[in-house]
Amino acid sequence: MTPLVLFDSLDLSKASNENFYTTTEIIAERSDNSYKVVSDLVRKYRSELEKIAPLNSFLKKLNANDVGRSRKVYHLNEQQTLFFIPLLGNTPAVVQFKFDLAAAFVALRNELQARKIARAVEKPKGITLHQAISEWNHYPRHGKIWHTIIRSLLATTVTGLTKKQIQARDTDWRKEKTLLDLLDSEEMERYKMLENIVISMIEAGSDYDPIKAAIKSTMTTKKAETTTETA
Repeated sequence: MTPLVLFDSLDLSKASNENFYTTTEIIAERSDNSYKVVSDLVRKYRSELEKIAPLNSFLKKLNANDVGRSRKVYHLNEQQTLFFIPLLGNTPAVVQFKFDLAAAFVALRNELQARKIARAVEKPKGITLHQAISEWNHYPRHGKIWHTIIRSLLATTVTGLTKKQIQARDTDWRKEKTLLDLLDSEEMERYKMLENIVISMIEAGSDYDPIKAAIKSTMTTKKAETTTETA
């Protein structure tokens, strides 16, 4: 099922509550209205909606092969939906949608705050990791590239994704950005746990392969424990 609230990028460096939105497609589907009814209402109250925030939209092809007819899909942020949803009336479907949508916006705000806190807590540990890598007895083998290798290992392990798949979470990825800003709060917690292991092993003089094996093994064990707890 499509989430009720969307965002264009997970990039923590530019994420804010204002980046969260729902769409006229989601509104139509979940409020049990036709798309025409919803889009006509948006056009009717466009000036009021634009007083709240810019009214963003995009053209979406109706055919799965991206050919033929298209329709304009509007983005509405939280403040715009507070104004707009009541215009659809108080049918049971609309009332339930208002409740679910409000909960979804709150959940995303809480997640964003949790990510910001986790990122702030990690920064001192990140400095320690950087120093440990720089002073590592295996550092001369790859030099500065070790920093990227180790951090990529941590990020890909906690997400279960490739580096490119993590980067795809950002609509504007650039090489000067960091994968850490694209992790959710649960992934950040796992990252910090594994970061401690890496620092300890580097300071003990371990080579890369044992470190990689320990990280992968720890994550596999954690997943198994989680599966057992939820079984």
